[in-house]
Amino acid sequence: MEKERIHRKAFLRPYTDSDWDPVHGFIASQWGLDHPMTERRLFDWQFSGFGPSKNQARPILLFMEEELAGFRGIIPGLYQVPSGKGMRILPGGSLAMWMVRKEFRGLGLGRLMHAEAERLCPVLSGAGSNPETSVPIYLENGFRFLEAMNRYLAVLDPQACMDRFGRQAAAIPPVPAGTGASLAPSKPDAAWLAETWKGSAFAAGFFSLYRNAEFWKWRILESPGFRYETFVDPDGAGFAVGRIEPLFSGEGSPSPVSCVLRIIDLVPSSVSAWNGSEDEAFASFLGRCLKWARSAAGCIAADFHCASGVFWPMLNRAGFARERDFTLGDVPPLPRLFNGSPGSGRPINALFKAPGHFSFERVYMVKSDNDMDRPRRLDSNGQVLY
Repeated sequence: MEKERIHRKAFLRPYTDSDWDPVHGFIASQWGLDHPMTERRLFDWQFSGFGPSKNQARPILLFMEEELAGFRGIIPGLYQVPSGKGMRILPGGSLAMWMVRKEFRGLGLGRLMHAEAERLCPVLSGAGSNPETSVPIYLENGFRFLEAMNRYLAVLDPQACMDRFGRQAAAIPPVPAGTGASLAPSKPDAAWLAETWKGSAFAAGFFSLYRNAEFWKWRILESPGFRYETFVDPDGAGFAVGRIEPLFSGEGSPSPVSCVLRIIDLVPSSVSAWNGSEDEAFASFLGRCLKWARSAAGCIAADFHCASGVFWPMLNRAGFARERDFTLGDVPPLPRLFNGSPGSGRPINALFKAPGHFSFERVYMVKSDNDMDRPRRLDSNGQVLY
C-alpha cells in the first residue's frame, strides 16, 4: 500500500530548458559538484542528440510533491534496424544517467521512469551500465546484453607503455613500422561521412545508430567537449575518427606527460569488411593513422571498443591486439580509464532493445554511442582536461 501511495504522488514529465537550475542542483547533489554534466554547455549538447524525435525523447524528470526526486537521461537519436523486409530507420534513444534520491529508492520509482522511456522510444540502447543496479532492470525488460565490448589495443612506444602501465603492457607486440607514410587528419564534411556510412555499415545490414549527416555534425564535428580528429583514406578505403587523450601523472598534475589515441569510429567503405574480411587496404590505412599518432602527436598507445568482433581480422593485420588475450585475472594490460582512476576500470558493456532478432556480431556499438566518451574532468574554468 505504501508503494501505491508513493506512486500516486509521483509525477513524471520531460525535461525543458527552464528545468536547468533544479536539474543542475540534482546532478551536483547526486553525482557530485565536479560532474561534467553540471556544465550546461556539455549537458545541452549531450542530451540534444539528433533526429526528428529530439523534442519527444527528452530526459525524464521525477517529481515528488513538486520537488525533483529522480532523473532518467535519454539521448535522442535514429537507429538503423535490420528486418526481414530490409533496413528500417526508427527513432529511439540512448540511456545515460539514471538516479532516484536515496529516500525514495526501493519503491519502484526508477522502474516507473524506465517504463516511460520505453513508451517514448521504439528503440533503446545503453553502454557502461552498472551491473549491480541498472543491468538487472534492463534484463527484466527484455534487453539484449553484452557483458563487455571487444577492446583492441595498439602499442606504439613499448618502453613508454611499460614505464607508464607496467610490465604487463610489454607482453603486447608493438605495431609494426609498415611501409606507408603517416597520414594526418583531414576535415571532411558531414554529408560525405554520412554517404560513406550508408554505403557500408547500412548496406551491410548492421544494427546501429543511423549515422546520417546530422549525427556526424552533432556528435563529432561540432562537439563542445572533446576535439575529434577524422582520418580519411585518400584511396577510398574508408575513414576513422579518434581523439588524442593526454596522460596526466596524477590527479593534481598541472600538465600531461604523454598521450594515447582513443579510436572512436572505424568505417571501412567496403561491405566485405563489415562481413569479416581482412580488408588489406583499410588495415594499411589504419597503420598510416597510427604512424601519425606516434610521430606527430606523441601517442604511446591506441585503443578501440566495438560490440561486434567483425573487424578483428583487419585490426589484427594493422597490428592491434585483443585486450582479452593479454588480460591477467581481471587486470587488462592497458587501463580502460587512462586518467583519474586508481584501478584499471570496468569493461564497457552494451545493451539494446529493438524490434527483430540479431546477434551482437551484427551490432555496431562503440564507446561514443552512449555517454562513455564524454569529458570526465574539467579544470576550474570549465575547460576539458580529459
